[in-house]
Amino acid sequence: MHPALPWVGVVAAPLSWVVLLISGYAIQEAGCAPSSGMPVLDLDISPWVAAIGILATVAALVGIAAAIVTLRGAIADPEVDPRGRIAFMGDAGIVVSVIFLAVIVFSTVAVPSLDVCHPG
Repeated sequence: MHPALPWVGVVAAPLSWVVLLISGYAIQEAGCAPSSGMPVLDLDISPWVAAIGILATVAALVGIAAAIVTLRGAIADPEVDPRGRIAFMGDAGIVVSVIFLAVIVFSTVAVPSLDVCHPG
């Protein structure tokens, strides 16, 4: 098992959510001027939001897979992890990744239903 694998399991999903959040805000700002409510680039942001949401979902799934591989590796060979640190990171990675995967999916599904250029 690669030494970075437990860290991928723990941080992949939260980082993908951060990228989704920041890029979604940037795309929304590019799609509409906040003060006037008029489109800036006359850009349909729904495909962009969907694409970023899909990429974030894939990254979160990679995090879940890395956490599962980490946990299974730690359980299969207890001599490698006598204090249980790697198994704990595998458990934590699964829990964190599943929670952030749900947040990513809910954000990706909800955002396209909102009106981008609606002042107020």
